[in-house]
Amino acid sequence: MPTLIGAITVIAQRGGPRVAGVLTALPVVAGPIAFFLAIEQGQVFAAHSAVATLAAVLAVGAFGVAYSNACLRVGPGPSLLAGMSGYALTALALQALDPPLLGALVIGLAAPLLARRLLPHPPFPTRIASIPRAEIAARMGAGAALVALVTSVADRLGPTWSGLLTVFPIATTVLTVSSHRRQGPEFTVHLLRGFASGLYSLVAFFAILALTLEPLGVAPAFALALAGITAAQLALLRWGPAR
Repeated sequence: MPTLIGAITVIAQRGGPRVAGVLTALPVVAGPIAFFLAIEQGQVFAAHSAVATLAAVLAVGAFGVAYSNACLRVGPGPSLLAGMSGYALTALALQALDPPLLGALVIGLAAPLLARRLLPHPPFPTRIASIPRAEIAARMGAGAALVALVTSVADRLGPTWSGLLTVFPIATTVLTVSSHRRQGPEFTVHLLRGFASGLYSLVAFFAILALTLEPLGVAPAFALALAGITAAQLALLRWGPAR
């Protein structure tokens, strides 16, 4: 999983902010967490957690909206605080709501559309700076740490909070903050616009898990979910919004 984060980071330097954003929405961190939860806590626990994760896509979108609107006016620190506040407040509301599968699916499908509508649209950047190897290593380490943290406390959190924290935007945070600092707010906003479009692949992944984990078991459910995100990502990269 950390290797995949590093690979996506390297590919993103060549593809620009939209490709970076769409690829960041891949469940590179959330997927391994969901898999470990299924192995360690059982497929019923993991299926209920996947429902919460599906709804939590809205919280991830709230992070992007809050960060992007802040970063055009202030630096990375205050922007990160705004993004994390947006995520936390939305996650708390979702935890209190605790929607069933159908409600979580509606929320998850609405999240990318709502995020794209609320994100600003500054001029497209013309220059893309390189990312040092130390920052790539930091992103890889952050993703690995999140997997270890969430899986280690899952039995205390229960399936709802485990699901909400599965998509906690660690990889997105590292990417947006480093991009903001090195490449400017315009690049960061367009990265987050691509990320908002890419959330459909996250929705597809966890919708399939929520529907198939209990009746089919872990291996078939994850195989179907991987097929779903592959199709979603190919469609987004080819026909998704250009900017």
